Amino acid sequence: MQPYIKEKIKKGFSKADYHIHSSIGDAIATPEEIVDYCEKFTDLSVIAITDHDQIKGGIIAQEYALKKKYKIQVIVGEEVSTTRGHLIGLFLKHRIKRYTNLIDTIKNIHGQGGICIVPHPLSWLTTSIGEKSFKKIIEHPHDDVYFDAVELINPAIAGKITDEKAKRINHSYWKLPVVGGSDAHSLDGIGMAYTIFKGKTAQDFRNSIKNKTTTFGGRYMDFKEHWDLFVEKFKRFKVF
Repeated sequence: MQPYIKEKIKKGFSKADYHIHSSIGDAIATPEEIVDYCEKFTDLSVIAITDHDQIKGGIIAQEYALKKKYKIQVIVGEEVSTTRGHLIGLFLKHRIKRYTNLIDTIKNIHGQGGICIVPHPLSWLTTSIGEKSFKKIIEHPHDDVYFDAVELINPAIAGKITDEKAKRINHSYWKLPVVGGSDAHSLDGIGMAYTIFKGKTAQDFRNSIKNKTTTFGGRYMDFKEHWDLFVEKFKRFKVF
């Protein structure tokens, strides 16, 4: 395991990684291992487990962190497979049914008090929300249909190929709050990309998004890191 790189940030601000996958889904580490690692070896203050189309990993991680009386705060989340691409829901109480249309998914997330973040926008290497769908949501007349933020750094190749384009469009048109998430599928990847927010709690993270005071940092995976993750997952699942 490579050492986690702790990058200094401005006083009064903290780091969050809201895009982490666990072994409940298609990743390597258990929810408990993720929480232990983040508490002991990173400078993250807030994390979220966002397995594909389920919230069980987030619930386990949140309960475990509370039981251990850790400082790190855990948000229950889900990376939902909508009919128009993946969408991350955070602060969820109930699992969202996969392959629901995008507008109804957004309404569901907001209806249970959650927030919507678009991961790896525009990417054609994974199931992602495209420009036409963005336009439809940005211009939607209903008050409960909107994106809360857009992920503008995702360390995997799926993010790297389109992040710059997404940054340009967000600056000129979408004008959404910006965040960064690791999309980690192993402990090594956690915090490789992150969101910088004012304060240190999960609620502070949410407020920072609402107030458009978030920024992001991190780096992209290199070929070796991609390959090592492939090998790790192959050993666990035996198939790809």
